[in-house]
Amino acid sequence: MQLTPVAKAEGMAFANTVFGNNPQTVNYDYVPSAVFSRPEGSGVGMTEAQAREKFGESVKCYCKRFQPLLYQLVEAEEPAMMKLVVDDNSQQVLGAHMLGENAAEIIQTLGVAIRQGITKQDLNETIGIHPTTAEDFLSL
Repeated sequence: MQLTPVAKAEGMAFANTVFGNNPQTVNYDYVPSAVFSRPEGSGVGMTEAQAREKFGESVKCYCKRFQPLLYQLVEAEEPAMMKLVVDDNSQQVLGAHMLGENAAEIIQTLGVAIRQGITKQDLNETIGIHPTTAEDFLSL
């Protein structure tokens, strides 16, 4: 993967393995990525197509397009879109993708949770910080 943080992790794993006598490998699953455009785009984990290839019809996607609450009270247009890719059998979140303000920061945090096996129910039961764009992932 041609991403600076991946190259850094590979370099650290190599140095620790070869010079530190502490063998390490790099896990390439759930590496978040972002496009710093306006709006930001970011994702982590499987896309819908990747999930369907692996899990078939048990994949369920939750999508939402919205205007963040912060911008509903002013005359600013700041649309956002979120998508969760979930294995409907286990409810495990397989991927999260977003377009909108702070997408990279939100996806970075979800990357940790997804890597740890977070479920859709875990997200639904989490109380969000209001009013933030991130809280909308909790209600998908």
